[in-house]
Amino acid sequence: MSAHAPRTASTPQPAMSLWRLETRRLLRTHRWTILAGVYVLFGLLGALGARYLNELIAQMGGDITIIAPDPRPVDGLIQFVSNVSQLGLLGVVVVAAAALAIDAHPERAAFLRTRVDRPGRLLIAPYVVTTVATVIALIAGTAVTVALTTALIGSLPLAAVAVGTVYGAVYLGFAIAVVAVAGSIVRSQVAVVFLTLAVLLALPMLAMVEPLRAWLPSELLTAVLALVEGAPATDYVRATVVGLLATAGLLALAMVRLDRREL
Repeated sequence: MSAHAPRTASTPQPAMSLWRLETRRLLRTHRWTILAGVYVLFGLLGALGARYLNELIAQMGGDITIIAPDPRPVDGLIQFVSNVSQLGLLGVVVVAAAALAIDAHPERAAFLRTRVDRPGRLLIAPYVVTTVATVIALIAGTAVTVALTTALIGSLPLAAVAVGTVYGAVYLGFAIAVVAVAGSIVRSQVAVVFLTLAVLLALPMLAMVEPLRAWLPSELLTAVLALVEGAPATDYVRATVVGLLATAGLLALAMVRLDRREL
């Protein structure tokens, strides 16, 4: 006789089933390719663009002589960060909205709610899986940028790049938490994307108030550039602390709101 009680229709599925489900959704819908493709592509374009920018300008300038400074190793990283802080962030928000807009599809949401004791727990697996995939894509894109920049232009300070990448990962975790809150306010994925972008684009405007600048999580997105140029890593400790605390608070808020919302 088995030591385990037979599973009935009313018996909740193990929590890990939600983790497997979310991982498979990320892989089978190929959402991961958006993240990996965007970051790796911009990693390639950043280094190549910095290396051959002068040649491109010369070809496009015709008879006009344009004198540009020789490329520096940091220029490849500047182009990479510039691209991923705009189009890359858009891709992250779109992918995260697909995972965290729990109630966008009522039938699926109703099914998933039977697997947990409270609806808010449905946010945990998609948040973690999406954040991990995004951070891996960021690391891959940064590694491509560094490797190609080193080969074509010159070496970058690896320790500064590593610390700056960690800061960037903290910001991405914060941004995905904003997506979770947006998903608890509006239902459609499109609305979640627009609401999230409105918040993330408005946040840097607070940097115009100089005393607030060092505390804003948005400062972490480009921290790697300042670190490579010689800025101390401690300049971004306050923004990191605020980003981590805000992420935890936003996730808690999203879970509470989802608990109280009915289909």
